[in-house]
Amino acid sequence: MTTTPNPCDLLVTGDLVLTLDPQGRTLTDGALAVVDRTIVDIGPADEVSPRWVPASSVGGSGRIAMPGLVNIHNHTPLMITRGMIEDIGFAPMYTPGIPQGHWLTEEDAYALSCLGMFELLRAGCTTVVDYYRYPQSCARAAAELGVRAVIAGRIHDAAPDALAAGRYEYSRAIGEASLAENAKLIADWNGHDGGRIRCDWAPHAPDTCSDDLLREVGKLAETHGGNVHTHLSQLPLEVDAVRARTGLTPPQLLDKLGLLNDRLIAAHCIHMDRPDIELCGKAGITVAHAPIGNAKGGRIAPIIELREAGARIALCTDTFSGDLIEAMRWAIAMQRINRQGTVLDARTVLDWGTQEGATALGMSDRIGSLEVGKRADIVLLDNRSPSLAPMVDGYGVLVHSASGHDVDTVIVDGRVVLSGGKLTLADGAAIVTRAQAVASALWKRAGRSPLQ
Repeated sequence: MTTTPNPCDLLVTGDLVLTLDPQGRTLTDGALAVVDRTIVDIGPADEVSPRWVPASSVGGSGRIAMPGLVNIHNHTPLMITRGMIEDIGFAPMYTPGIPQGHWLTEEDAYALSCLGMFELLRAGCTTVVDYYRYPQSCARAAAELGVRAVIAGRIHDAAPDALAAGRYEYSRAIGEASLAENAKLIADWNGHDGGRIRCDWAPHAPDTCSDDLLREVGKLAETHGGNVHTHLSQLPLEVDAVRARTGLTPPQLLDKLGLLNDRLIAAHCIHMDRPDIELCGKAGITVAHAPIGNAKGGRIAPIIELREAGARIALCTDTFSGDLIEAMRWAIAMQRINRQGTVLDARTVLDWGTQEGATALGMSDRIGSLEVGKRADIVLLDNRSPSLAPMVDGYGVLVHSASGHDVDTVIVDGRVVLSGGKLTLADGAAIVTRAQAVASALWKRAGRSPLQ
């Protein structure tokens, strides 16, 4: 008895399918069928393909399919500092002599955010947490390019000009304006396109937010749900400023104010003593680990200690690069240097860049692995690339040798948004040209003429 094939929107095939499901299934010559943004069938291609009549197909010979990468902390408009901040500072908001966030117009932020989202997609990131000033520009860029995104504003009441000069001056007006900006973002964008765009709250850091502002964010976040995103123990300057103001370390302050919990996603977590590490672990926070940015600043976060204490670890690129595969490699290398041993392996950091990020965002039922019932966020790599050979178990060569440049096709919510390395919903070349024009003007204002 023959069964009549059913229609599906998309059929994805590949020489190898890394599902990253709880069983760790790896399929040779595998296939996935997609209906209404959702994976409805997965298995060997000779079993799956006959069951479906696809409206379109992608993949085939020479492709590796895997879940889309989840980049849990980023600021796309800060693309403007890349290649410059690494040699003159570490955290842009604290660094004088560079274009600052308050210099940008909304259209500047949009142009730079488009560039950042383009790079993230090009490197296989299908989900990104992105927050900065003019967050509606970040949301607009993610929506137009087809990215799954969690967007937030940059909440603070420390005056940016004073901060870049090394002074902490808190302004109620600045704090209220940044809260209002984040609130409007949530009202306008939260839930866009069937939930592909979500919005959260993001206080910049414990030193750039007064206690009163952090308390207000906590109240708003409790009503809203979702996550709270921040920088935590990023710099000695931050730790010293919080101690001087409150007598507490940054984690102790957030704990006192009710923000240190399993909904907090805290970037960096570098400058922590043992009591801070234990406090964060007990609270079950998620650490957004940025190994590339940390290392470029000459720092190594105590990630293994935080994980052993109970914190969740997820990966991010934090503006310096859109390549989360590269970040996986740096995460391994930096911890092996720090601990003088083989303390991490490829599969662990691959989980940090997929499932752990999805779980931290409350999206583990939708993304992070390739399973029936989950959203079709799928990345196809070209396994004819020399950096992906020889292939043995799939995990090792992917993490230790591949890069975002091996990404060929990206599917988000069942829609192909990158094909052959090119955007399908926007003009990539125009995005780069527009962002360069914005950067050139702003760097000239900072006293540095870009190469033409």
